[in-house]
Amino acid sequence: MSHVFAICGRELRSMFTTPDAYVLIGVYMFFAGFVFFFSLGSFILAIQQIQALGATQYLEEWNLQDKVVADSLSTFSILLGIVVPLLAMRGFAAERATGSIELLLTSPITSAEIVIGKFLAIAILLAVVTALTSLFVALLFLYGNPEVWQTLSGLQILFLYALAIAAISSFVSSLTRSQIVAGILGIVISILLLFLPVAGYFSQSETLRNLLIWLGPNTHLEPALRGDVRSEDLAYFAIVVVAFLSLARAAVDSLRWS
Repeated sequence: MSHVFAICGRELRSMFTTPDAYVLIGVYMFFAGFVFFFSLGSFILAIQQIQALGATQYLEEWNLQDKVVADSLSTFSILLGIVVPLLAMRGFAAERATGSIELLLTSPITSAEIVIGKFLAIAILLAVVTALTSLFVALLFLYGNPEVWQTLSGLQILFLYALAIAAISSFVSSLTRSQIVAGILGIVISILLLFLPVAGYFSQSETLRNLLIWLGPNTHLEPALRGDVRSEDLAYFAIVVVAFLSLARAAVDSLRWS
């Protein structure tokens, strides 16, 4: 485990010696803030209009949890599908481009320790991003009464989704020397995954339709964002992380013998 933590620390230091991580997190927070306050403003305006029209029967449908918290977190997941690949793209691609990967491969460190160490570093970074994201929702507790457990479950599943995208991006990064290629491919894959359920609905085969719907991360993301955390959804994200980290380890193993 000491090797894992050493690689993790080395990776974290390298992330913050360049402005890349600061810029990407700053851009994410800017757009996330815009989305959140736009959703909040739209919610307040809608409530005022409903009250002005006396249509109080619609107030139950327009609740703070669904219309602001859940909808904002859902949009944040799309932003993370772009930001996370850009944060994770340098993991292996930069090492291969500079040749420093050779030092790791010839050291007494296993491929699994290399992959886990690098992934742990990006996981810590994503935990920070999730904590920063929670600050937007925390503002609502000062002026409103959102559901605590539903909000926490939404943030939890958002973090797990980000980890899944990071695992996919780590695997992509292990296949190329170009950070740009790794970042673009990671973004394309994350976007394509979101459209899998849509493609499934147009499939004539029921088996293929069910498979595509299950493979789409938003199938497992959306219920949890609204407080319905299911074990099958948690298992889905765990499977994605383990599967793609295993593929990344196999890719690193192949470099040892190339």
